[in-house]
Amino acid sequence: MDSPIFHLASALGWGLVSVAGLAVGAFIGLYGSLTHRSVAATMAVAAGLLLAAATVELAANAIGIVPSAAAGLLALLVGALAFSGANAALAARGAADRKRCGECVAQPQEALAPGSGLAIALGTAMDAIPEALVLGLTLKSVGPQMVLITAISLGNLPEALSGSAGMLAAGRKPGWILSVWGGVAIATVAVTGVGFVLADSISPGTSAVLELFGAGALIAMVTETIIPEAVHGTPRFAGTVAAVGFGALLLVGQLAH
Repeated sequence: MDSPIFHLASALGWGLVSVAGLAVGAFIGLYGSLTHRSVAATMAVAAGLLLAAATVELAANAIGIVPSAAAGLLALLVGALAFSGANAALAARGAADRKRCGECVAQPQEALAPGSGLAIALGTAMDAIPEALVLGLTLKSVGPQMVLITAISLGNLPEALSGSAGMLAAGRKPGWILSVWGGVAIATVAVTGVGFVLADSISPGTSAVLELFGAGALIAMVTETIIPEAVHGTPRFAGTVAAVGFGALLLVGQLAH
């Protein structure tokens, strides 16, 4: 079918697939019983997966399409700076440890840090924007990339797992926690749709610039919110576990091609 509505619905469907890991991770974080060591290992895998997606699947491909390498590099750095700036602003309001499991580093309690719940909710939603944007853009430019979709979906699982466990440990109610992740899922699907529609009205070069912007933001997100949990307490072989995640995505890419 060539209907624009059908293609948009398909893009939204892929966006929904990409957030499947959020639901699984949230329920495990709320009702499971994992130690920090186990959570850190899953976060290390997520870091490897998402870094591979940002570099191998996004940046390496987009840099050859942008009008110039300088423009591509600038977009990458601006994307990282945009995320870091927004993250710093939210961290000052209590969202710095939104991805921590609570065993190693406690998230702030609302009674002790009023407004931290809203900051955590906003920060959690912000974390999903880069990957949703690039997913929407690439769905339009090259079609469904199973490697990218797999990385996002699997990467979302430990993020939701660790974040949910930390929110619960900070005294937040399961209903509130699930509503946060539900809101993140809705926002992710919506931003995927925005990226898809946007890509239809811009040139391939401009789309590649935006993909590099998203890749930069994704790299910053992984570095500032996922890796700290993965390496807290310097768990043995955390770097190797991250490399396993990175290598797994490379293997998926080879099989997909």
